[in-house]
Amino acid sequence: MKIGIDIDGVLNSQYNFCIDYGSKFCLELGKYKLENVNAIDTTDMFLWGEDIAHKFWNKYRKELVMTIPAKKFASEVIKKWKDKGYEIYIITARKNGDEWFPENLRSSIEIITKRWLNDNDIIYDNIKFDVQDKGKFCQENDIDYMIEDDPNNLRKLIGKTNVVVFDYPYNRNEEFKNLIRVYSWYDIYSKIMEANNDISNN
Repeated sequence: MKIGIDIDGVLNSQYNFCIDYGSKFCLELGKYKLENVNAIDTTDMFLWGEDIAHKFWNKYRKELVMTIPAKKFASEVIKKWKDKGYEIYIITARKNGDEWFPENLRSSIEIITKRWLNDNDIIYDNIKFDVQDKGKFCQENDIDYMIEDDPNNLRKLIGKTNVVVFDYPYNRNEEFKNLIRVYSWYDIYSKIMEANNDISNN
């Protein structure tokens, strides 16, 4: 079995990062405040223009991609799947040259990402960067389950694979109600095992 895993919002807690660091940045600027906790990105959370958002990410993106730890038990769960012989695909839109990264990181985003995965003991068989249509990728590569949080990606995944939604306020739309919804990494594990009728659930 092949399991696809997103990074931002699934392996890390990007939503909480945006709220924590974004609120701090508002204080540093002396204006703006948290306006919308149901948003996925900082521009909508704090009603920033793109210029302010770029300043924020130029200052704090390094913290997200290099410093904050992986979500609790992500490493443990993935190792359990590997012990069962499952294939793990890390599937991300991150890419070298991304304009939302500070200039000193742009040429080495893929290296930095792999280092962070290694530092957090996240093992995998394959990693794919710059995936703009995860539904198409999952279909073409026979991914059995894809763990994702971003509504734009979720829409492309529906009908292409078994979609596992990591719960956040921004993806609680009616259109996603019949997907597998999860709240923690061990919740992911138990629900995928149940859906896959894997009775050796340990």
